[in-house]
Amino acid sequence: MPLRKISLREFQGRPLRSVLTLLSIVIGVSAIVATSLATNSAKLAQIAMVQSVTGKSALEVEGIGGASFDGKPLEFLASTPGVQVASPVLRRYSNMQVVQDGEPAEQQPSVSRPTSFRVQLLGVIPDLDRKVRGYSIVEGRELTYESEDRESVLMDAGFAASARIKVGSTIKLLTRSFGQKATVVGLIKASDASAGLQSGMVVAQLRTVQKWSRANGELDAVQLVLNQEAKVNDVKERIAAALPEGVKVREPALRSQVAGESTIAMQQGLRLATMFALLISAFIIYNTFQMNVGERRRQLGILRSLGALRGQLLWMIVREGLWLGVIGTIIGCIVGNLGATLLNQSTSKLLQISIPPSPWTIWPYLIAATCGMIVAFLGAFFPAMRASRLSPSEAMRVVATGEFGTSRLGWLIFGTFTITIGLIVQIASVGGWINTNHAITGAITMMIGIVFLLPGVISDLSAGVAWLLSPILRIEGRLARKQILRHRGRSALTIGIIFIAMSTGLGMASTILDNIGNVESWYKRAIIGDFFIRAAMPDMNSGQAADMPDGLDEQVKAMPGVDVVDTMRFVRARSGDNSVVVVVRKFNATGQDYFDLIEGDEKSVLEGIKRGDVVLGSVLSQRLNLHVDDKIPLETNEGATELRIAGVTNEYIAGGLTLYLESENAKRLLKVSGTDVIVVRSQKDAVASLEKDLRKLCDESGLMFQSYADLVQIIRDTLNGVVGGLWAVLILGTIIAAFGLINTLAMNIIEQTREIGMLRVVAMTRGQVRKMILAQALIMGIIGIVPGVFAGIWISYLINMTTMQVTGHDVEFKLYPWLLAGGLVLELVVIVIAAMIPAERAARINVSSALQYE
Repeated sequence: MPLRKISLREFQGRPLRSVLTLLSIVIGVSAIVATSLATNSAKLAQIAMVQSVTGKSALEVEGIGGASFDGKPLEFLASTPGVQVASPVLRRYSNMQVVQDGEPAEQQPSVSRPTSFRVQLLGVIPDLDRKVRGYSIVEGRELTYESEDRESVLMDAGFAASARIKVGSTIKLLTRSFGQKATVVGLIKASDASAGLQSGMVVAQLRTVQKWSRANGELDAVQLVLNQEAKVNDVKERIAAALPEGVKVREPALRSQVAGESTIAMQQGLRLATMFALLISAFIIYNTFQMNVGERRRQLGILRSLGALRGQLLWMIVREGLWLGVIGTIIGCIVGNLGATLLNQSTSKLLQISIPPSPWTIWPYLIAATCGMIVAFLGAFFPAMRASRLSPSEAMRVVATGEFGTSRLGWLIFGTFTITIGLIVQIASVGGWINTNHAITGAITMMIGIVFLLPGVISDLSAGVAWLLSPILRIEGRLARKQILRHRGRSALTIGIIFIAMSTGLGMASTILDNIGNVESWYKRAIIGDFFIRAAMPDMNSGQAADMPDGLDEQVKAMPGVDVVDTMRFVRARSGDNSVVVVVRKFNATGQDYFDLIEGDEKSVLEGIKRGDVVLGSVLSQRLNLHVDDKIPLETNEGATELRIAGVTNEYIAGGLTLYLESENAKRLLKVSGTDVIVVRSQKDAVASLEKDLRKLCDESGLMFQSYADLVQIIRDTLNGVVGGLWAVLILGTIIAAFGLINTLAMNIIEQTREIGMLRVVAMTRGQVRKMILAQALIMGIIGIVPGVFAGIWISYLINMTTMQVTGHDVEFKLYPWLLAGGLVLELVVIVIAAMIPAERAARINVSSALQYE
């Protein structure tokens, strides 16, 4: 019979084990595909935000720090040698309402769709803009520069469809000049990545947007398209020499620095999850094939006796692994694609943004397929190589003499060496001698070393656990330990899977809880006020937000029941090579802790900020290595300036690349005008009446109104989503560990068939058989779970330590007894449930058949 047919019969005869091996490959491959696609989508979303403005431009003129500037002195750009097109741009964010039949959206009977939308309002010169940005008219007509089009706009077709807006619809845009009505004359479709905008795009004439936003003569950028023969560097140098102070020329960036930081953080998180998935998958595959080969020892011995060569047996088993690898890779790619879609959708809902799908490329699938096939090959190769070396007489034995050729001392030495290497890498990373990203690599190396150490210490550990459980397990516990030690390697790998699942799951969960606590501590200090009024949620990556009407804060301040009115404005600036977001506030409330300070005390910090000093976000402080009493260089329209640092605060806005500045000083230094958020504190006896009045004002003006409870609930909902995610990680880890345990117990039962039959003959009851199998599960589970709890605590502490190197502030490390106890109990419950199936199978073994089993 051809060996290929024998392999097919093995798959058909043991479908559960084949499915388990297949599943482990699918997990690893899908993790890689989902990680790559989700990361590419995130990058595309960030790139699209800038490409929507930069278009085909080779160079771009902008204000230093991203501030607006006077466009009059830049008229020379159009006539500069080498410049084909110089297209000015003014970009503002706005809150949009749809007007139908003369009524605003909130007064219409239909409530099946949102009444307002956050949009990106782009002011351009139409004839020039068409030569820069890639889009086409899909319905309606082009926007002209004639006077009749001053109140007309173009709109992104995809956004218009979701908002149910058609050509001819009237929209109302909230601007600094209050509500402005405009008519949609055309729908456009981007021909580049700008189709993935994070907010709907509305294009209008430049002078119209300038008028609405009270930015007469101001620009955000001038996009330059060069002649084909022009050299970019030559043109850049020529323009830079003629630019006025406060303006610079550069090549368009593909993404802002803050956006890049966000993408990198997501990449690291996804890669970490992928590494754990691959690590556990590799252990399961190896363990499965090791058991598969062990179960077929007699078959392999017969084949060797019949003349099968060692190489033929080796190739037969490896080929089985490769077959499963191919099938698992195909399924994994499909599952990974679906997983990336779900991940993007979840992220989109969580952050309220649109994330475009990643364009098709073969590389994520090729990398995933390569990793999947390598894991499948290695998982099958080593057990196959060992099986092929057995002599026919040795292979014919029912029970193996041993699974590893290496001595107990060898495993102790190798495991200890690997653990030591992992610890050295972690210490060097935390100490700053090597890149902090290597700390996780060191932790994974340490965990692998612990798994390698297990075969050398499993006898002592199992003896200790069996002794502790002896009042419960009794004789069944001793029999269970005997079977565990009969196959040290298999048992050690199973314990290793349980250990890795427990340690990584608890470590990640504990770290997330620590960071959630840190966020809660931050927002309880930074977000102080009874009510908040805004046009739309600000874009924390760029600092841009929808304009609010001028004078609205004074209107709110005059309302009865108001105690204090503070304002916030988010402004882009630059410090050296770092893009930063300046948070401008009045800081006019008494007795309020504005900051979660890391350096400085509240009193001196507030005194300093009134003088014109700044408070740095912790990440920016760490990045620039600047602290209290140092001076931070800041580039503005007024040129370069240095500001004294009064304090450093824990901060999450714009990824911590922020600095706080008092509003009057911001007007002087940055020419800041306008408001993004109005923070209202109510008098104690007027909360209900003031809330009613403010809601009415916001409804009339198309503004967003939030109470402190509403805002906290939004944050809590987001955090609850994260907590749900960490429980999913724990559950996934326990399920994976359960699969490995079921395999091991099933294999043990097969090898114990004759022994179980003899025990049944000498009066062992079925209940005692079940208890013996459950005892095996408990002993292996406890050996893996208890060290896994301590390793999880260490991993959490390590991640918090490395966070300091990136964020500039300590994330307080806490022990969560409920989490540790809950994780331990959950894992034990899953292990017991997983053991019930093989235990019941063992209890129902036919005695006469068992005695004849060989």
